[in-house]
Amino acid sequence: MGYTWLKIKSRAAALMGESSTTSDLQSHLNAAVQDICNSYNFSWDVKTTTGTLTAGVFNLATDFNPQWGLLDARIVASSDNDDNIFKQIDISDRDSYSSGDYVYWITYDTSNKVHVFNSLTQTGTVTYYYQFSPADMSADADVCVVPDGEAVAYLGASKMWIGDERNAQLKEDYEQEAAGRIRAMYIHDLAFGARLSLPSPVVDNPVLRGK
Repeated sequence: MGYTWLKIKSRAAALMGESSTTSDLQSHLNAAVQDICNSYNFSWDVKTTTGTLTAGVFNLATDFNPQWGLLDARIVASSDNDDNIFKQIDISDRDSYSSGDYVYWITYDTSNKVHVFNSLTQTGTVTYYYQFSPADMSADADVCVVPDGEAVAYLGASKMWIGDERNAQLKEDYEQEAAGRIRAMYIHDLAFGARLSLPSPVVDNPVLRGK
């Protein structure tokens, strides 16, 4: 079980020397979550879904984070289990490819306020993976997507100190603490990624296995 919204709010309030949180601090905490997700491409911040091409386009998920683009996009051909993988190109290069080529580029629809997947392949169901922007937490039982809630608490508190309390020194101290914890999360993520189970001290240690 990860950090709940209630626990993160309580920790941030303690860092502020307060017994409860204000709406400003809660806003800063949710902003801190977004900042952390924008700082590194964490494995725990990845979603997968599908989009159906109609005349070569479909709308990307509303929580798609354009900071990172798409991690992968492909059409799975059920007839022969062959994956047709799309390659991202610059929109200016699209005329260098032929109709039906598995290439794509991303645009933004200002009318509907959504990012759009564009391709020279006109039809098909595309499976894609992307970094997502988490929805703001509001209910006490909401679980934070960031594994280290302390990083969220420190970063949110740092925003509060400069925005409302005008304490530049504490802002810097809390930012440094948050930055260290965020880097540690990323290093751990690179080393282990998303694990489905806890490591076994015997299986993972050749000495204990007698080898």
